[in-house]
Amino acid sequence: MIYCLINPSSRNRKINRIWKGIEKDLEEERIPYQLIISKSREDVMETAGRLTSDEEEKTIIILGGDGTLNSFLNGMKNTRGIKIGYLPMGSGNDFARGMGITTNYKEEMDLILHDKQIRKIHYGTVTYKSGREQRFFVSAGMGYDAKVCYVADHSRLKKLFNRISLGKLIYLFIGVRSLLNARTFSATLYTDGLPVLESDRFLFTSFHMLPYEGGGFKFCPNIRPEDSQLHICAAEGIPRRKVPFIIPQALVGTHVSRKGVHQFCCSEAEFIATKPQYVHTDGETDYLYDEIKISASKEKVTFLN
Repeated sequence: MIYCLINPSSRNRKINRIWKGIEKDLEEERIPYQLIISKSREDVMETAGRLTSDEEEKTIIILGGDGTLNSFLNGMKNTRGIKIGYLPMGSGNDFARGMGITTNYKEEMDLILHDKQIRKIHYGTVTYKSGREQRFFVSAGMGYDAKVCYVADHSRLKKLFNRISLGKLIYLFIGVRSLLNARTFSATLYTDGLPVLESDRFLFTSFHMLPYEGGGFKFCPNIRPEDSQLHICAAEGIPRRKVPFIIPQALVGTHVSRKGVHQFCCSEAEFIATKPQYVHTDGETDYLYDEIKISASKEKVTFLN
């Protein structure tokens, strides 16, 4: 039995056409399946908890965006015996980009069903002062990058960009526009218990398990998907007039040579700001925080790729 979890809001109506083709292939090959349609983030998390509540082997194919995949990860109760196939249908698709998964859905389904090659990857966890935790497959961040995610998620333009198949450009568009009123902040970054960077002009700091963020910005270009450590990109002390020139470099990963851009690698980190800032996990934002702890998981999640 294969479980197929669909987020109908991803790629709008296109997902229905794509699913019809996948469903036809499954039926022609007489592969038993169960279709599960999600209605919200909470719905995806509940489904994940139910499907992973035991250690029975299951194959789960997720059709959605980075947010859908993040919701599933945060709902998982167990990783043993679970194999995930993923078909990217979101705006940014940074997980797929980092894993080398294409949007040729027929080809990817063929690999999932017949190739049976697996990749085991670690995930990250953000812990807040309250003790609440949120996991992420791709990245988490505090500051400017998180604010861009927040504005994009609450913008009517996101639906418009998705409708004309330009969804990933929404982050670039809002990112450039947000630079006009972006504010720096004071904070200290710790890695593995030691202070490594202190500044009163942080623009953002992002924490990665995969290279990309924001629809294709290669903030941590040296990550391999199987890496077990946390990679960090911190931007501070950069004159505002120079930031627009660094953004295009971040699309190809050459920004790391610019003054004010810092890269770190560690098992765990802590970022403490003097004032609350937007925080995101895989592009999902919910509130402002002044302190977060971030760590790389010891356990792995298995993907069919």
